[in-house]
Amino acid sequence: MRALKHLAFVSCVCASFGWSSTIDEISRSVVFLSQNVPVVEDNNGIRFEVWLKFPGTNAFIPKQKRISGSGFVVASSNLCYLVTAKHVATNMTEDCELVMRGDKKEPLRFKISSITGQPAIRWFHHTNADISIYPLPTITSQGLMALDRRAVPLEFLESQTNLPSRDTIVTALGFPLGLGAEGEFIPLSRDSKVSSGILNDGGSQFFLLQDPSVSGYSGGPLIQSGDPRVVATDTTAASISVVSGGVRCWGFVSGTFGDETGGKMSRITPSFYAVDLIRKAERELRIWPASAPLPEKN
Repeated sequence: MRALKHLAFVSCVCASFGWSSTIDEISRSVVFLSQNVPVVEDNNGIRFEVWLKFPGTNAFIPKQKRISGSGFVVASSNLCYLVTAKHVATNMTEDCELVMRGDKKEPLRFKISSITGQPAIRWFHHTNADISIYPLPTITSQGLMALDRRAVPLEFLESQTNLPSRDTIVTALGFPLGLGAEGEFIPLSRDSKVSSGILNDGGSQFFLLQDPSVSGYSGGPLIQSGDPRVVATDTTAASISVVSGGVRCWGFVSGTFGDETGGKMSRITPSFYAVDLIRKAERELRIWPASAPLPEKN
């Protein structure tokens, strides 16, 4: 009950989206996720964790590897969410590290648990699509620092099965190979163009970009930046300002799509899946308006 009590606590956390629609400003909402996970090996169909023994002792430590990816902070009218790829999120717990951009582009490091103050909060994973969200209710001082002016409004995400023109340049933002999260915090950008319509692999819908991705971009947003106009709109009693001017998040990087010929393109999960998950989460947490229907998509 204590966790649910604070789910609508957004007045200070995401109270200002006072940035323009440039790539540099949108980068403020992009985060780097990382966590150490046990190394697991399969032996005759049984999965074992690998442990290391110090020579000449009986002391053991688990062998671990560092898993990382990119994410995006989004705010609905009631709550902030972390959005990333499902194959990244399934390796992350409430103790995973988030690195965000400070006011002087310095890296700010937080654990999810220190932002929310509520370890009982869980990931919402899409059943079929490579997308997950994590609710970020907060009552902690670190949470206020982490989320202040770092969330984009939900309206920024394309909620329908639409795609930009194939003449339009779109930009993936993220941290390939972990670059951009150390020293000066600047998510790397990678421009491309859409190369397909909405495709279906039998389980979920996706689309492709002309160029391949790089490991570490997974979970990062695919952005079409607009003109630098800023439109402040009063959306709630908390006076959350939203950004206009033609900017749009069309999806989230899922991985590289290729075959034995060596040809490769980026696979993108459409952003409407993230919108659906956020609506589902808010419905389950009893803070989404009852009159708002949940759209049905494959």
